[in-house]
Amino acid sequence: MKIDLNEMLYAVSAGFDAVERELLGVRYGHCKRIAALSITLGKALGLSADELIDLAAFSILHDNALTQVNQEEIEYKKYNNGEGYSQHDFNMRRCIIGESNTKYMPFRTNNRDVILLHHENADGSGPQGRTHDRTPIKAQIIHLADNLDNNFDLTTSSRDTHGAIIYYVKSNAGTLFSREISDCFCKYIKAKHLNYITLPNIDNYLQKATKHFNDEYSPQEVFNLATLIAMIIDFKSHYTCKHSSGVAVNCRKMANFYKFPEEKITRYYLAGALHDVGKLMIPNEILQKPERLNDSEYETMKMHANYTFEILKHLNKSMQDITIWASHHHEKLNGSGYPLGLNADQLSMEERLMTCCDIYQALTEERAYKTGFSHEKAIEIMRDMVIKGELDHSIVNNMDMVFGDKSWDRSIPTSILTS
Repeated sequence: MKIDLNEMLYAVSAGFDAVERELLGVRYGHCKRIAALSITLGKALGLSADELIDLAAFSILHDNALTQVNQEEIEYKKYNNGEGYSQHDFNMRRCIIGESNTKYMPFRTNNRDVILLHHENADGSGPQGRTHDRTPIKAQIIHLADNLDNNFDLTTSSRDTHGAIIYYVKSNAGTLFSREISDCFCKYIKAKHLNYITLPNIDNYLQKATKHFNDEYSPQEVFNLATLIAMIIDFKSHYTCKHSSGVAVNCRKMANFYKFPEEKITRYYLAGALHDVGKLMIPNEILQKPERLNDSEYETMKMHANYTFEILKHLNKSMQDITIWASHHHEKLNGSGYPLGLNADQLSMEERLMTCCDIYQALTEERAYKTGFSHEKAIEIMRDMVIKGELDHSIVNNMDMVFGDKSWDRSIPTSILTS
């Protein structure tokens, strides 16, 4: 399957940013600004084209473990009288798990320890005590970019801001940042470069800053990518920690049943993994609420389908089918679904199937307010929805056959992503 990996990561970065804004207080566009700053500095340091592409990807993924570690801390507090991780332990867990999550990703160059060590200070005072000479250059670049975006408002640009940043970098040369990195930054990064990364300009800059490749990825490589993104989404809430992965697996099993071509099976799996990416934009107070949502909260929750579309619409034209399959997973045949209220004449077989895969997974998994239903009970509920005109009866019948067959492997594959 052909994918422009960085384009996909730039698209879903809006969701990653929403998580970091909620949990860490970063500004909108944080991940893209780190990518843009890193690319600019990487060019000045002489990194190759392939290294720059990977540097941009790791910039977007630098905090990929944040939702996971946040859930860890919630559990930790339950057994420690409400006391959470120390800042040191929190940062360590983000780096260790984040490194593990990305080690099987299809990158172009050697990226060992980039995420693991991106919080290290040049003088060894960081979480793991690594000095700059024992820290990969990509990790050092991302560390500087992340530090600047956290300490300065880079959503707009001015010469005063540029002057303050240069002073800050020089003042921390040899402590936070290596002298090589600091000197290079101060020599090559001008006020115009800060203008490139402001909110009105950053998308255009990233589009032109590195080469873009529609690379051919194997099904396993796509599954690895999908698993990582699904995990980031699912750990946003303790109550849905396997939902996107489960929907993706349901999609793959049904796609196999319908004898989709191999590439379409891969694409459909990816759509299943991405279908709830919009939930990254929903506040935790709603996602984590242990009781049923009130009407106002439910309306906010429903916005996740809109957000999924708004995030994925930035993928290139060759992936428009994935955007549609993913973002229409709450549409119903009788027009009672959302966000568009589409009806049977407007919904393809793949869209109908995505809705059924999502509903089946939601019914059979445990939630805060219910235990998971049995296969038989889930199908009974879905048949009632068929009678109401909401679901496709043939798809529900086929799902009953596929998932009701005890010889059919319904388990979610063991993830390559481990803590």
